[in-house]
Amino acid sequence: MAPPAAVAAATLSVPPTFDGTKGWRNEETNRAYTVAPRTGFLLDVFAGSDRFPAPEPSASTAPAPTTTADGKPNGTVVIARGADKGTVVWSSAPLKRLQIGRAPLFRVVNTAVGEVAVLVRFGVVPGDGLVRSRRLTVVDTFPVSSSGNAVAPTQHLERETPGDFGAVEISIGDGGVLFQGNRVADASEGVIEADPATLWNPTTGASSTVPAGNRRRSTVCDEADGDGCTVRDVPVSTVAGGVLTAEIPARPQGRFGLVGGWSSSEIGPEGRTRATLLGTLPGAMVIAWAGEAGKPTLYAAHDPGSGALLFSGPCPAPGGGEVDPQGLRSSFAASPNGRYVVAGSLVLDLSARTLACLAGDHDRRGVALGAVGDDGIAFGSLLADGQAPRAEDEAEPAREPAVVDLATRRIDPLPARTAVPDLLTASGAGLFTLSVQREEDTTSSAAIAMYPAAKASPASAPPAK
Repeated sequence: MAPPAAVAAATLSVPPTFDGTKGWRNEETNRAYTVAPRTGFLLDVFAGSDRFPAPEPSASTAPAPTTTADGKPNGTVVIARGADKGTVVWSSAPLKRLQIGRAPLFRVVNTAVGEVAVLVRFGVVPGDGLVRSRRLTVVDTFPVSSSGNAVAPTQHLERETPGDFGAVEISIGDGGVLFQGNRVADASEGVIEADPATLWNPTTGASSTVPAGNRRRSTVCDEADGDGCTVRDVPVSTVAGGVLTAEIPARPQGRFGLVGGWSSSEIGPEGRTRATLLGTLPGAMVIAWAGEAGKPTLYAAHDPGSGALLFSGPCPAPGGGEVDPQGLRSSFAASPNGRYVVAGSLVLDLSARTLACLAGDHDRRGVALGAVGDDGIAFGSLLADGQAPRAEDEAEPAREPAVVDLATRRIDPLPARTAVPDLLTASGAGLFTLSVQREEDTTSSAAIAMYPAAKASPASAPPAK
């Protein structure tokens, strides 16, 4: 698959913290993308099947050529572009050709050697009269700071996948790539089977087995529910300090923990045990701790390695009540340097160890945030009718864009139809996702637009009222 065509100019209406004259866009139809926020690169890769004009050669024949007759790469290629201008910084050598059976997973993780791009693809290598076809899950990793036009993956993994590709559960995090084990869970019958998970290191290629925990009684289960209370702790994701577990069958505010380390039943503030993990980053994890007997939910930052409480505070919904923690999980975002975290109206400064709540009050409207930069400038939308948008809402309130200076907590509305970024890079560039409608086609596709920070207007200065 040949690299995509050169990027085109973007013409969005963007906040004044961005240079609206230098935006660029990249069509993402049938492509997967990820962003390296610290390095400031946008990476994308073809998400469809490669061409197989001839049977895959056997081990006894010459390898397939890396280019076709027209000089184009013979296989999927990863493309890395600079966020500020859209120019290609590096591209990979053609990857193993596959007939894709599931959309790829593409993530950037933080490691001891810097940001690393992890690409997981699922597909079939066709056979011929002699060689059987193979169903594979293929993982390739690349240092984001690579250079050149034929960068080889630093690590490559192929796993035989005999079953349904859609049933393969994989988590990519700062602690590595976790291939979750198969599970059978029926708490009412006390049947809970969980195969061990496999943890794969994207920088060394080393693998290790992570078994599930023993059966136990859930701490958030009521026998009167009639669904049984037997659970097991199974590996589900990774953080820089190791592998996180969650209990199955899953229950809201169920127990989770670190393999060989802390448990959420032991680290909560004020002795709280019912919790929802909102998100993690290299230096911290943010947890919502439910209160008892009318006490408000506490939002807390913890050390992901030790589980130690760093700081906590409440953030009630406008007009009182509580915000659904599951909705906050979907809006969890961190600045590239990891100092600021936003989730809905919740704001944490991990350096100053402070928590702010921008949910509004009787006199002023609140804001739901979705992106924040290293300078503490965040973007989102004003809350309508005192309600915070939630992931499960059938119809979200109309978006009214806003920008917030987290240092002063000043909220400034932006003009109507102003696009707000989904993510910011360390250089201050913003990533915007938009829908593209073509006249000749009734369907729409996604496009990615990037705008660099405005040099004449410092990113740290919000627009005047």
